[in-house]
Parts: sequence; C-alpha cells; structure tokens
Amino acid sequence: MSIKFLHTADLHLGSRMRSLGQAAPDFQEALIQSFDNLLLEAAALGVDFFLIAGDFLEMAEIEDRELNRICDLLARERSFPLLLAAGNHDYYSPASPYATVFPEIPRVYVFPAEKIVRLDFPDRDTSVWGISFSSLYQETMLLPDVGSEATVLVYDGIDFVEQELEPDSALTNKIGLVHGEYLAGSKAEGSYNPLPAQQIKQSRLDYLAMGHIHKASELPAADHLDRRTTLAMYPGSPQGLSFNESGPRHALIVELDNSELKSVSALPSASRMFLEICSELDSTQADQEIIEQIVAQAQALDPTSYKRHSYKIRLRGEAPPALSAARLAAGLREQIGYVSLLDELHPAENVEELGEEQTLRGLFVRKILQDLTTLDMEAERDDLQQALRLGLSAFRGETLHDVY
Repeated sequence: MSIKFLHTADLHLGSRMRSLGQAAPDFQEALIQSFDNLLLEAAALGVDFFLIAGDFLEMAEIEDRELNRICDLLARERSFPLLLAAGNHDYYSPASPYATVFPEIPRVYVFPAEKIVRLDFPDRDTSVWGISFSSLYQETMLLPDVGSEATVLVYDGIDFVEQELEPDSALTNKIGLVHGEYLAGSKAEGSYNPLPAQQIKQSRLDYLAMGHIHKASELPAADHLDRRTTLAMYPGSPQGLSFNESGPRHALIVELDNSELKSVSALPSASRMFLEICSELDSTQADQEIIEQIVAQAQALDPTSYKRHSYKIRLRGEAPPALSAARLAAGLREQIGYVSLLDELHPAENVEELGEEQTLRGLFVRKILQDLTTLDMEAERDDLQQALRLGLSAFRGETLHDVY
C-alpha cells in the first residue's frame, strides 16, 4: 500500500529567543505559526501521518498560555494521527504535558521513554516504532527497530489500543521515529542518543525519522534512492531560531509504497526567516542611497514578505566618511524591520601606511590595528573598525554627528 507522511522535528515551541531583543515576540509567534501552517499543509496534501522527532516544545521555557494554544491546534479536527517522540529539550516524564495533557487529545500519541512501542495502522499497512528521551542526556543507543518493541498498539481511527505482542507481526511499511545523533561508523558514543550509521543500515526499517540536528539532511534524488537499506533523515528545524539557522526551512514529505521508498521532498515551513545580505559600498554613497540599496536587496530575496524577516547585513567595501552604522541600522529598521548590522567596511585611506607615521594619528592607527589582531568577538572587531574610521574622520577635521 502507498502512504505519504510529513516528518518534522526541533520546533522548540515556547523558546524565548532572547537574543533577538524587541523582535523576540514576533519570532516566538512565528514558531507557533509555522507549526500551524504545517498542520494545514499536511491536511491539504492528504498525508497519512504527521511525525515529530523530538524537541517539539522548549519545555523549560514554554508558558502555560502557549501550551494551551498548542493543545488547541492539536485538538482541531483532522484526518491523520500525529506521532511524537520526545527529545532532550522536551524529554518525557510523568509530570510533563506529554504524560498529563496530550493523552486527552484525540489522534495524538507521544511515545513513552521506558520502552520501545510499535504502533500498527492496519488500514495503511504501516507500523511505526518509537521511543522518547527520559532526561536531558541519553548516552546509550535507543534505535526503534523492527523486533525491538515491548508493546504493540493498534490505531482505531481515534485511539491507540494495546494488543498482544506477536513476533514478526509488523505491517509492510516500516518507519522508526526517534531523536538522536547520527554518527558515521559503528561506535555508539555520544550524549544525545548516539545512532551509528552501521546500526541504522542493518535495521529492518524503511525510513528512520530523526530529530536533534537543526540542519536538514541533503535530499536524495529520486533515481538514487537506495531501497536495500534504511534511509535516515533530519528535516532540520522548520522555523529558524537564530541567524545560525538562516535561509528557507522545511519539513519533509516522504512517500512509501509496499516498503519501497518512492520519494522524499521538501515542504517550505518558515513563517519568518533569518536572512543574510552582503552590501558593497563605496566612499561616495550617502546614507539614503545605502538604505535604498539594501532595501532593494531584501526585496529581491522575498518580494512579497520581505518585511517579515530578520536580516544580518554585512557592509563591505570602502567606508563613506563619518558613516554611523547605528543610524544606518535605525533607518533600515524603519524600512525592513529587524536588522543586525555588521560593519566590515575598510577606511578609504591606506591604514597600514598611516600606521607607519610618527604622529598622533599614526599612534592611534597602530593601536587600533594591534587590538584588531587580538580580538575574536565579531561585535568587538566591528566596533573597533568603526572607531578607526571615525577617528580618521576626526583627524581630517570632519564634524561627526550622532555617532553613538
């Protein structure tokens, strides 16, 4: 039988995202909106299952009101069951919402932590194995493989009913769901459920839905799918949490047909994106010209929704005299929203030659250049670069306005 399912992970719903400052509430909302969008897309695509491979919630930070809203989304009428294996940020415990609240929501199942459970879906000829984390760390391997189950539950369309465990009774399509670290080779060494590639390859699963790594696995080409071994995939986080997760994000849509992997495709998922822009300047440009140049670059990335995103903007090239990065950032926020400006401009002057002068200006340049070689923090280096250019402007007798 042919089936289709959605695979996502690492949503971290409830994360405070404090590094974004005043923009944090917008992106907190984007986390929940991205999940809601995935539910709606899954319904529109007619998926048979919705799989979440851990870190669904940022359990240490989520607020009760947010949790209630998420439960309301899960309780909406839908045709497919949602299956969840908890990870290290939302590990399963008797006191967690996964044990106290989620069991009351129809068509939702959270795998327990103490044993591997197999879920059977007879009408879809599919079995799903899964297990959750029980703590922040999981140093021994938990690979939900065929035959590893301690309990079997059968889905009746709303609930999951326990049945007698019988050997070799699994259905045709075989899927594993787990949070963990994919490791090359055969050694199971790690703090977050080490999953050696050799062990996965030897499993009898058709597909292993993994979570934990926020970068998505490379999509396999349809004509290069190896149907003789288990395909293990990370979907990546569906909504970026910081500039470390920049650009478009996605969930995975997977199709199986009688245990044969047919396709794996990306389903765009980010409600808001973290985007990077490199803008080349020259020393003749005025502030408004620079702002218009950067806004045009943002519009080129997303013509319809460019104001929704967050931008890391790298200024490169030759610095206009007395340029104030702080004022430029303020002007850009009025045009495109939240921005983080990285000042990587170089002065119009040849600073190495200036540093050789036996003058106060030469002493100033030498001191800045020396400090630049000792700093590792990007923000501190940006501040020094700006101080160098402003200092040179002052030495030229230029009036500096609103530089702080």
